[in-house]
Amino acid sequence: MKKPVLVAFFLLLTIPLTTSIGAKEGIRINADTLLYDDAGSQVEAIGNVHLSWKDISFATNQLLFRFDTSEAFIPGFIKARFGNYQISAEKMYYNFQTRNGWFESAELVYELSEGGNLYFRGSKIEYQKGKWTGTDLLVTGCPHSPPLYSVRAKEVLIYPQDRILISGLGFFIKEKRIIQLPAYSRLLNNHGSNFIPSLGYQRKKGLFVEGNYEYLFSENLLFQANLYYSTLQSSRISSDITLQYPYVEARIFIDLWQNEESTMGGYAHYQKNGLSLWMLGIENERFNDEVISRLPQFIASYRTESENGFFIEANLSYGKFSQGDMSTWRNDVYLSAGLEKKNYGGEIFYQNINLSVLDDATVWGGKVWAEKEFSSHFSAGIFYEYTQVNGETYFFFDPKDTNIFGLELVYGNLDQTYLRLRGEYDLNIGGLGDIIAGIGLGSKEFSVGMETIYSFPDQNWEERRYYIRKQLEECIDIEASYWESDQTFFVSVNLAGLDQKKHIESLFDEQEEYDLFNLNREN
Repeated sequence: MKKPVLVAFFLLLTIPLTTSIGAKEGIRINADTLLYDDAGSQVEAIGNVHLSWKDISFATNQLLFRFDTSEAFIPGFIKARFGNYQISAEKMYYNFQTRNGWFESAELVYELSEGGNLYFRGSKIEYQKGKWTGTDLLVTGCPHSPPLYSVRAKEVLIYPQDRILISGLGFFIKEKRIIQLPAYSRLLNNHGSNFIPSLGYQRKKGLFVEGNYEYLFSENLLFQANLYYSTLQSSRISSDITLQYPYVEARIFIDLWQNEESTMGGYAHYQKNGLSLWMLGIENERFNDEVISRLPQFIASYRTESENGFFIEANLSYGKFSQGDMSTWRNDVYLSAGLEKKNYGGEIFYQNINLSVLDDATVWGGKVWAEKEFSSHFSAGIFYEYTQVNGETYFFFDPKDTNIFGLELVYGNLDQTYLRLRGEYDLNIGGLGDIIAGIGLGSKEFSVGMETIYSFPDQNWEERRYYIRKQLEECIDIEASYWESDQTFFVSVNLAGLDQKKHIESLFDEQEEYDLFNLNREN
């Protein structure tokens, strides 16, 4: 017998199914009207229906829920969220016990950490224990329909670790097919492969092009390849095979250079709850113009943070390092503590460097920084950095004496019209260093700009960079840059969603530092 119940009485109704679905909290259903059927062991919700359980939520106008099987049937339009995924559909079914379901006439939306969304549209999308699958899907980063660009796929698999495998891929601009590929993989929220290659011209390199490819052999086994070709410099082919589980990752890799020694190595890495353990070996590792080998190296790191931003970090490293004609075993201890807030922070550190055949060294110092947004158009940032080295250091990545105060001013929006200045004062030499200035004119859809460096010690302009940016229908970004000093020209094309946003080198970029306690093959 069905019993109609008033809205106010059932507004906070909680269905106690924790035993059958193994959850600590129950499934909560709110609606204007709830019709409970004793004999059928089900409830029908009508009007402003909201269902929530853990990181899953539904919003619709009508829902039928069965108690005995934990099944939800939705015959009409629905908007749902599964963790980081949003999905809308004309019809839906989901089983909370088996964690299986399907969506008809659906659009699945994934929020990307680099900004924007990736959209999957098709007649049917299925969900099974964290894995999404679909056939004959349209994949795009364009919010509009029909999209400016899209990938039409015979089959799409989205694995729980945010990895996508697209099979039978066709790339389309509007309705025109440009290219057909047998398979394509994309790592979401990671330094994954780019669909569009990078290309440009540089005086030292000549014409150059770089492209990436990835393929998932299984949910946990990934193959990556990278090709870099230059008409004047050494070209390179790289390949990586990575086995990855929630807390453990193992990788082997090789970089084959045209006129230089190959880079090869591998590692095993464990990371959980702030603890990081590395066992690695790499020969002829290249960082900027430097070459170093660390074979073997063992690293143990631990970092803990409080809710108010305080942190403590400890890093230990022991291994054999070779640079040029120098080869030695070294033991490093690095301890740091500090505070990290949204607009300010600071850190103090101590490092002990122990070498087997050379003199030891100790390093200590710290850094403080602060940023202030005075209005929607004007902001300023300051920092002070101090480092003192006691003893001799021998490797290119070892710290150097530093005593610098810096200031940065920004007026406007850096993606549109702006004026930007940054300068540093070296307290060790008692004078200004370089001043970097930048100006941009335009909007989010189209802008032009220039950056330049003035050296006070040399009293001349050292570098100029010019750029043009263009955005097409909120989903294709094009940027062209020209560096005056070495006659470098670079073009970047990014497809929103499919491409990890390519970084265009800027004169304002912070100088990248070599990380002794880490190995990142994605950069």
